[in-house]
Amino acid sequence: MAKHRLKLHDFNQKYALLAIHSNAEIFKVAYSLNYLLKISLKREDDICFKNFDYKFPLYKYISSKYKSKMFLFSNKSQNSNKLSAEATLFNELDTSSLFILEFPKVEFFLKIEEGEFDIKDLIFKINNCKNITSCYEVNLKRDKSKYNLIFE
Repeated sequence: MAKHRLKLHDFNQKYALLAIHSNAEIFKVAYSLNYLLKISLKREDDICFKNFDYKFPLYKYISSKYKSKMFLFSNKSQNSNKLSAEATLFNELDTSSLFILEFPKVEFFLKIEEGEFDIKDLIFKINNCKNITSCYEVNLKRDKSKYNLIFE
């Protein structure tokens, strides 16, 4: 199997990362975003990591008109439901089941690669969606979190 070596430009991708808070399931959030933004997010293979039992749902949309890609993914593993049942008031949830550890309270992220978008307008539209509690842009500081965002 060939090794994939990251180059310096892989970390310096031009993208916007939006944090989305919602109590809805990811497929309902994807449906709402599709309807609201007139896009077509489609389910892809789950994001998995070697040696871990966690799976993170992923939705993808490629726009030929704007030459951009959008990825909607869950910050919490599908397997974290088993862990949260064991969590009590004094026993915290295992943080290793989070995709981006810097934001443990965020349910979903929307990554927008390339393209020219008015991010403030996009956030305003998403915040007015009934299935979404709040949405805002975030910046990552840790290289490991940035590395996790390289999907292709």
